[in-house]
Amino acid sequence: MKLIIFYFDPKVTKILVEKTDEDGNKSIVISSPNNFVAKNEIIAKVVNVDSSDDVVLHLDDGYNYYNIENFISIKAANGIIFDEISSVYRASQYGFVVFNRNSSQIVLHSTLQITKDKLKAYYLIYPTKFQKIPTYQEICEVLSKNRILASLDEKSIMDQMEKIDINSTRINRLVVAAGKDPVNGYNEYYIPIVEMKKKAGKMLDDGSIDYREVNSIVSIHKGEKILQKIPPVEPVDGYNIYGETAKAIIENKEGYIRAKNIIQSADELIYVSAIDGCLEIIGNKVSVSPVATVKGNVDYETGNIDFNGSVHIFDSILPGFSVKAKGDIKVENNIDDATVEAGGDVIVNSGISGKGSTIVRAMGRVKSKFILNSTIEAGDIEVEDSIINSYIFSNDKIELTHKHGKIIGGEALALHEIIVNVSGVPKENKTILAVGRSLYIDRDLMKIKERIDPLKSEIEEITEKIRTSYGEELFHNPKDFISILPPIKKKACLSLLSDLTIRNKELKELSEQYNEIEGKLKFEREPIVVIKNEVYPGTLIKIKKQVRLIDEKLENVKFYEDSENKEIRYTSAI
Repeated sequence: MKLIIFYFDPKVTKILVEKTDEDGNKSIVISSPNNFVAKNEIIAKVVNVDSSDDVVLHLDDGYNYYNIENFISIKAANGIIFDEISSVYRASQYGFVVFNRNSSQIVLHSTLQITKDKLKAYYLIYPTKFQKIPTYQEICEVLSKNRILASLDEKSIMDQMEKIDINSTRINRLVVAAGKDPVNGYNEYYIPIVEMKKKAGKMLDDGSIDYREVNSIVSIHKGEKILQKIPPVEPVDGYNIYGETAKAIIENKEGYIRAKNIIQSADELIYVSAIDGCLEIIGNKVSVSPVATVKGNVDYETGNIDFNGSVHIFDSILPGFSVKAKGDIKVENNIDDATVEAGGDVIVNSGISGKGSTIVRAMGRVKSKFILNSTIEAGDIEVEDSIINSYIFSNDKIELTHKHGKIIGGEALALHEIIVNVSGVPKENKTILAVGRSLYIDRDLMKIKERIDPLKSEIEEITEKIRTSYGEELFHNPKDFISILPPIKKKACLSLLSDLTIRNKELKELSEQYNEIEGKLKFEREPIVVIKNEVYPGTLIKIKKQVRLIDEKLENVKFYEDSENKEIRYTSAI
C-alpha cells in the first residue's frame, strides 16, 4: 500500500493561536513546534509498504514526530522541493510548513511578520527538531523577496540572533526591519493651572459637610496664573519598511483654548488674568469674565456664591443660599429666604420675599417689584409695587414708583426721603416711616450705648456704697473727711473713690465718642415723608428725633419737621 509520512502536524493552519487556560486567561502561543523547519529538512515522504506497521522501517533518522495518512497526490507549493526519485518533500528555506487540504498542497510560510502600519518587520524564530535556525543570509533573502528596503544592519540582527537559545522551547521575535515613525503634530493648546472643578462640599468643624459650599464660581484676581501654553509641534512625515512615506497628522489635543481677558505673562508659556473676575468655561474655551453668570437657580448645583465682581443670576436665589459680590447682583426672578450682599446694586426683576430670614445688603441701590418679610439695607431703595412687613433702610431715599405703591407693616427708615402712595391699611396695621436717621450711625451709637448703660449702673452702685458707708458729708469736703478716718476705713474709702474716678473718666470718654458719632449725621436736604394718596391710622411717622402717630386717615400729605417748635407737621404733597 502507498502511504504518506508527514513530519509535521498537517492539521495546523497558522503559526500562532489564542489559548485559554483554566482560569480563563488568554494568551498567544505557537500552534505546533513541529511545523518549524530549516533548509533541506524533510517535510514529508511517500512510501510503499505491505502494512502500516512497516512505516517505522522507513522513518528517517531524527524524525521522531510524524503523522501517517493514505496516499493522495500532493503538490509541492511555495518553499517546498519534491524529489521524484526518493519521493521526498524538502524545505527550500527556513519557515513554517502547513498542509492545505483544499488544494492538496504543502506550503512553507515565511515567519516574517509585518505590522499593520508597515513601520516594522519581525522574524519569528523557533529552533527546529534539529535545533536549526535561519542564517542571517536567509533572513536577508526573505526581506529582499518581500521588497523591504528599511532592513536593520547586520550587527543589529546578529546581536539578536546570538541571544537565541537553540535548546529553549520559546519562540523568538527579532526586529529585522524598521521604518521611521511619523511625528504627529498639534496646534498650540493650554492646560489649566488653577483648579477648575467644583468641590463636593465644605467639611465643618463638627465633621458634617455643607453641600452649599461647592465653589462653582472660581474667583480670579488680576495677574493670577490661569493657563500654561503648550507650544505647537509641526508634523514630520516618516517612512515605512518599503520606503514609502508614512504621513504625519495634526492631532487634536484635549486641552483648552485661551479666550477673553487672559494675557501672556513675563514667562512666555504662562498666561494670567488681565482683570479681576471669574473663570468662564464654554466648551474648551477659557475666559475670565468680570460678571459671573448662573444660568439657572442658585441652589445645591451652584452652591453659595462669593465673588469679587458682579453676578448675573438667570433664575432665583433659593432658600438657605447666599450670594455675595463686590460688584452688582442681578436676579432675573426672585430672592427667597436667602442672604444677598453686594458692593454695588442689587436688581431683582421679580421680588424679594421669605418667611423672615431674607437679608439683602447693597452699597448701591436695591430695585425690586415687591419686598415681603425681608430686611433690606442699601443706598437707595426703589420698589415698584409694595413693601410689606419688612425692615427697610436706605442711606438716602425709599421710593415706591407704582401709582398704588404701598408700605404696610414693618419699618422703613431713610436718611432723607420716603415717597409712597399708600401707608398702612384701614385695620390700623402698625407701620413705621422714619427719616432723618442713619442706620449706620445708629448702630455705632448703639454699640457705645451698650457700654455706657452698664457703666452708669456701676457708677450709681459705687456712689451709693460710698454714701451708705461714709455719709453725704464725704462728697462736700472729701479731703478733710478722709484725713480723719482710721487707716483701715481710709484705705477702703480711697479704693472706692479711685474706682469711681476711673469709671467716671471712662463714661466721659464714651459720652464724647457718642456725641462725635452723633455729630456725623449730616443732611444734604431736609428729611421728609411723602404719602401721595392715603395714610391710615396706626402709621408712625418719625423725623429725626420727633415722633407722630397718625390717628386719622389723611390724604396727599408731606410730613416735615417744624424747625422752630421741633414738631412734625404736614402739608399738601402736591
